[in-house]
Amino acid sequence: MIGGGVAGLWTLASLRQAGCQALLVEGFRLGTGQTIASQGILHSGLKYSLAGVLTAAAREAREMPALWRQCLEGQAYPNLSQVQVSAQAFHLWGTQSAGSKLGLLGAQMGLKVTPKSVPTAEMPELLRGCPGTVYRVNEQVLDPASLIQGLAEPLAESIVRVDPQTEMEFETLGPGRVRQVHLHAARAGLTQSLQPKVVVLLAGRGNAGLRDRLQLDRSAMQLRPLHYVLLRGDLPEFHGHCVDFHRTRVSITSARDSQGRVVWQVGGQISEVGVAMSSEALIQHTRAELLSVFPALDLTGTEWTTCRVDRAEGTTATGSRPDSYRLFEEGNVLTGWPTKLVLAPQLAAEVVRRVGRVVPLRGESPAPAFSLPGWPRPEVARPAWEEIRNWVSLPSEVVRRRAA
Repeated sequence: MIGGGVAGLWTLASLRQAGCQALLVEGFRLGTGQTIASQGILHSGLKYSLAGVLTAAAREAREMPALWRQCLEGQAYPNLSQVQVSAQAFHLWGTQSAGSKLGLLGAQMGLKVTPKSVPTAEMPELLRGCPGTVYRVNEQVLDPASLIQGLAEPLAESIVRVDPQTEMEFETLGPGRVRQVHLHAARAGLTQSLQPKVVVLLAGRGNAGLRDRLQLDRSAMQLRPLHYVLLRGDLPEFHGHCVDFHRTRVSITSARDSQGRVVWQVGGQISEVGVAMSSEALIQHTRAELLSVFPALDLTGTEWTTCRVDRAEGTTATGSRPDSYRLFEEGNVLTGWPTKLVLAPQLAAEVVRRVGRVVPLRGESPAPAFSLPGWPRPEVARPAWEEIRNWVSLPSEVVRRRAA
């Protein structure tokens, strides 16, 4: 198996639990790319039903938060009780538009998790000046790095760091028919040849290059770029969505960095329209949006930056987001994309089902670890706010205008 994000790690855990020996190969750090860049929201399908219609995407997601909650409480496998839950719920509010109010009503249709109105006395201070009703939604928010660590630690023996481009060779009998995989760890002076029954590609955007090498069509994958904003400083810890009809106008999750500062990760519509903007233009746009949706927000002294990430998904005819995970089976190669963080367990379960056609699964007892002693192990990726150095301060004229 190749790819150490949430999909690869959850699938490795599921295969082990089903009685199948498996090895996971990661070329960089665990979670690099989409997983570490995600906001960690365990969507229940609410954001996909804001137009008043229970969409296919909402139906796919609505069962997932309950499963994740069981794992986070240590009541289901994999045991994620050590994972940091940043918030047990988030807040949802709208603009004054009639469309926004209609969208909020639509969000309550047919979901396992539905919004509940929040009395003014219980609202976060940040939202007390907002017009209309504020809702609380019991969708948990996880710290992505903690999630990766929690999934990886029990599986460490079966995870190795091997660069698929320079330290892995495929011996094939034709498109998608892998006979052998040769691994190399030059610095450690190690080599290993494997004869896998099934090769599983869960490397996000890296699947394209792997499929090229296995003579498979790379058009099975599409990329949807995002450009989101980070700001840090004297900010309240907050998790919420501001909606405008069927759009998530602003989506905010927060964390604390290594120096104890609150960091906001701002996505939603901002991360989509921001793709065509420079970092400077997106920061200016996001400032205006935040001051519009938070009447009481003070941005004095904050620092800002932006980050781009490509969301890799199975291809759709229109290029829009797939409603569910995607999994292709060609020869003895499976290629998958979870589409959303919350759908990783569904993808893993389907991988196990298909592997079970080829490999006898001993579901009554977990498989022993498939280990390569002495091989290098990948570290967990660090959040973007710990890696980025080019932060900018809020211009003084904006501070004065806000104070006025």
